[in-house]
Amino acid sequence: MRHTPRGLAFRGKCLRIGALAFAFAVLIGVLLSTVRPWYSIWGASQAEVGAHFPGDELSPNGERGTRAVSIAAASDQVFAWVSQLGQNRGGFYSYELLEDLAGCEMPNVGQLDPALQRWAPGDKLWMYPPDKLDGVGYATLLEYQPGRALVFGAHTLPDAPREPPSGTWSFIVQSTGERSSRLIVRGSGSPTPNLLGVAFNRGVFEPLHFAMERRMMEGIRGLAEGRPISRLRDALTLSSWVVTFGIFFAAAVLVVIGARWRGRLMAFVAAGVLFQVLTLAQPSPLLGIPLVLVLLLFTWAPQLWSGHKAQKFSARLP
Repeated sequence: MRHTPRGLAFRGKCLRIGALAFAFAVLIGVLLSTVRPWYSIWGASQAEVGAHFPGDELSPNGERGTRAVSIAAASDQVFAWVSQLGQNRGGFYSYELLEDLAGCEMPNVGQLDPALQRWAPGDKLWMYPPDKLDGVGYATLLEYQPGRALVFGAHTLPDAPREPPSGTWSFIVQSTGERSSRLIVRGSGSPTPNLLGVAFNRGVFEPLHFAMERRMMEGIRGLAEGRPISRLRDALTLSSWVVTFGIFFAAAVLVVIGARWRGRLMAFVAAGVLFQVLTLAQPSPLLGIPLVLVLLLFTWAPQLWSGHKAQKFSARLP
């Protein structure tokens, strides 16, 4: 049986798309099977994961994640910074540039202000300005233990607008010494009822939420210890994310159109792995940026080298 050029091209394209889909499925599989269990309990001890904290009784059957960080500062100092969380208070000490790109108009308060630390059950933790998102961008304070815990009611994907929250977002500060403490953040929510919702929640929302929440916790630590994270570092970190995702997307397109696709498929996988490392492990830019440069060379250098050799060969022709 003879194959026409068009038939061979079609088969080649199907092969490339199939290989790309398989590589993407492997990346997602690694994220869900290996990375997700890690970031669900990031920084927390087994005792903290299994402990009962304020707010647990409000969502007893929900999926739960517990994250923690040690801070070299007294617990009352740490709780003061936690108490300033909110779009209408001190901000979220996270990646402010990303928050503002999403329309949060987040403040950047770098000092303690007692006027921003007053809470009572029923108060709202604003994540968006009240005049945006039809005024639903908030969580509601359900339980307040001064100096120890803030427990907010949080909406999850199954919730309809204006329905009571089905999850919780709790901030607990525990003293571990005169000048040391633990900040524990626990989130829980009802399971998503459909496959599409589960896919979005686990593949997109959860990793993004963790990336922002981790930076928030480290931001609180830096402020409480008197060494806030610089905005330059944040800008470099976010730049490395953008470049890596750009390589990931460009490599996928080049695989589909067949431009040295086997090498570009390897670059696609490498970019996918590196993107997970940069966004979730969040290494210092001193490590992250060199890794991105290596990825760039790995992705584009073979084509540049091949083009250079072809140019030299053409120059030798009579």
